[in-house]
Amino acid sequence: MNKLHLYLSFLLFSILFACSNKIKYVSNNSSISIDTTLSNYKNATELITPYKTALDAEMNEVLVISAEEFPKEKGKPETKLGNLVADLSLEIATEIYNDSIDFCLLNFGGLRTSLPKGEITIGKIFELMPFENELVVLTLNKDSLKSLIHYLNSVGGQPISGNISFKFSGKEFILDENLFPNNYVKVLTSDYLAGGGDKMNFFLNPIKTEKVNIKLRDAIIKYCIQENSKGNKLTSNIDGRITFE
Repeated sequence: MNKLHLYLSFLLFSILFACSNKIKYVSNNSSISIDTTLSNYKNATELITPYKTALDAEMNEVLVISAEEFPKEKGKPETKLGNLVADLSLEIATEIYNDSIDFCLLNFGGLRTSLPKGEITIGKIFELMPFENELVVLTLNKDSLKSLIHYLNSVGGQPISGNISFKFSGKEFILDENLFPNNYVKVLTSDYLAGGGDKMNFFLNPIKTEKVNIKLRDAIIKYCIQENSKGNKLTSNIDGRITFE
């Protein structure tokens, strides 16, 4: 689909550029002959239509039914949309990675639109996640983990998932040293955030970086297809994974 989209964009540019060079200006400045341009435009439209039809059909394919609306929200420590995407990312990545991952951390800014109640199409997932971000697993030491926790406290939360929750009281958070007995933690995130995006500088010096070999958007699509095949609808909830007192 990406190749088709790229080809279509290139084709549009090439044809429109060619057409623009064929406008003839009359010497008396009283009229402009555009017959050739209109003819070429018509030919271009006829050439592009089959590709546009195929692309539209693919974008309009229904992946799953959502039981509720997932609004894009700001200023909250957790949201249903953030929890949904973090949860499904961890589930799909764990299937592919074939090893345990302690938790997932994403960002609210990467989720670009709400998801409606009802039919969820491929096009809607592209609107939600228009970026080509890949999922990666970072192995962090405890110092980086403490910086991560301080970051979550300072920004008021981000989408997380896993067998972990954060309860902040004031500016202090005491890390339970027994939570990660191996002195390191494996965190699932996107390659954009792994590079320090959204000020997540604690990701910049990991012990190890491993590619999951799936884009975040493709993980969302895969999860939707799997849930639909099970007869399930998209749901999520607020469960207190990040709270402030």
